[in-house]
Amino acid sequence: MNLKIAGFILLIIICTAYCVTSSNLERSGLATVTAGIPASFTGSDAAVSQKLDSYMTALTDAGRFSGAVLVARGDTVLLSKGYGLANQEFSVPNTPQTVFPIGSNTKQLTAAAIMKLQEQGKLNLTDPVTWYIPNATKWKDIKIYNLLNHTAGIQSDGAFVITDPANLALPDIIERILALPLTFEPGSSYTYSNNGYIILSYIIEQASGMSYEDYLKKNLFLPLGMNSTGQDNARDVFTNRSSGYTTMAGKPIHYDLQNIHNSYGAGSIHSTTEDMFRWVRAFNTPGGILTPESTDAMVKNRYGIEKNVLNNRTIIFHSGRNFGFISQTYYSPDKNTSIIFLSNYDRTPMSITKDLSSIVFNESYNLPQKINRKEVPLTVKQLAEYTGTYEPEWEKSWTITVYPQDNRLYYNSVMPRETVELFYEGNDTFFVTPESKDSFIFTRNSSGKVDGLKMFTMEGNYDNTVKVS
Repeated sequence: MNLKIAGFILLIIICTAYCVTSSNLERSGLATVTAGIPASFTGSDAAVSQKLDSYMTALTDAGRFSGAVLVARGDTVLLSKGYGLANQEFSVPNTPQTVFPIGSNTKQLTAAAIMKLQEQGKLNLTDPVTWYIPNATKWKDIKIYNLLNHTAGIQSDGAFVITDPANLALPDIIERILALPLTFEPGSSYTYSNNGYIILSYIIEQASGMSYEDYLKKNLFLPLGMNSTGQDNARDVFTNRSSGYTTMAGKPIHYDLQNIHNSYGAGSIHSTTEDMFRWVRAFNTPGGILTPESTDAMVKNRYGIEKNVLNNRTIIFHSGRNFGFISQTYYSPDKNTSIIFLSNYDRTPMSITKDLSSIVFNESYNLPQKINRKEVPLTVKQLAEYTGTYEPEWEKSWTITVYPQDNRLYYNSVMPRETVELFYEGNDTFFVTPESKDSFIFTRNSSGKVDGLKMFTMEGNYDNTVKVS
C-alpha cells in the first residue's frame, strides 16, 4: 500500500550516468523500446492483437476494468491501450500515458535499488539493520536480506494510517515501526511486511546519502527513460494523473483521500504501462539495469519479486494495490512475454494476466461476461450469526467488525478504515457490488457456528480471518 520531495541531481552527473547506461541498453535492444498501439500488424500478430483488444473491451464493457494494458512479445508491442476513464467526473479517457499508483509493485523497484547499492559497494545484504539504524537494538538480529524476503518478523502495518494527510519523515516512521512488537524471531518464519520495505527505504537513504526518490530516479528511472515514474504525493499536480475508484451497491465512489507518500518503498511509486514495460524488459535482460547475479538473487530469494508457474509456464511477477488502484507486472521467459496492467478501479480481476497470456500463447480462454448478482433478504437471526470481530490470519494488528444496522449488515475495517454494506447472496456469501465477483464468505465450525470470514477480492485473492468475538 503506499512519495517525496522531488529534486534533480547535478545535470552532469545525471547525463554521465544516463549516457553510460544507454550504451548498455542499445546493445541489448532496449533503448529503442516504445509502447505504442500497433497499427500495421499482419498474420498471427494481427490476430493476437485483435483478440487481446476484444478481451479488454469486453471486460471494460462488463464494468470490471478501467485502466491501461500493455502486452508484448520481446520488443514487439502487441497491445498498448487505455480503457475506461482516468477521471469519471470529467470523462477523461485512460491512455498508455495515464499515470497510476502501482502499489506494492513499488517493492521490486525498492529491492532493485538495494541490489544496485550492493553492486556499488555501499552496502551488503548480510549487513545488520543496526548498522544503518543504530538505535534499533531490538532489531539487532535482522539483516537486510530479512527485510527483502519478509522474514524479519516486522509487522506489515500499524505505524501510521494511510488516510492521514500529513507527510511523515522517514526517521519518524522508523521510530513508529520500532515501537511495534516483532511477530516472530528474525529468520524463523515469513510474513509479508509493508513496514519492512519502508525500513529498506531508510537504509537506501543512509547508504546512498540521497533521498529515496532521488536515488531511484538517478539509478533506475532516468537510465531507462522512465520519465513518468516517481514517488507519489496526494498534493502533487501533474499531467495525466488518474483518479481511483471502487464500486459499492453498483455505484462508482472514491475512497477517503490516501497519502501513499508515507508508504515509501512499500507502495509509494506511480508510473505508466509504458514505463513499467521499460522496467520489465530491462530487469529481465541480463545487464539491462542490474548485473545478472543481482537479478538472479532477487528472483531466487523473492526479493521484491515473485516467481511461480502459470499455465505450465514460469512467470516472474508482482501485484499491487492502493485503494482505488490495482496493478500487475508479468514476465514469462517463454517467448519473452511481458504483460502489464495498471487500473484505477480496485475491483479489477487479477485473472487478466492469465487470460491475456492464454491469448498470446494461443490457448483456450473465455471472453468476460457481465455479472449481475442478486440480493437475498436477511433474517434477524442471520444478522446476529454474522455479527462479530474478525482478525486476519496474516496480520493480527488489523481488526474487522461486522455489525447490523437498520436490518442491514456492514463491514468495518481498522485498516484501511473503510465501512461498506454487505449484500447477502445465500450460502453464507455476501457481495458489496453486483457487477464484481468479490465476495465475503463466512465459514462455520463443526457445530455450525460462524467462526471465520474469507475475503475473496480481485477475483483471485483469498484473505482468511478468524472470528475472535
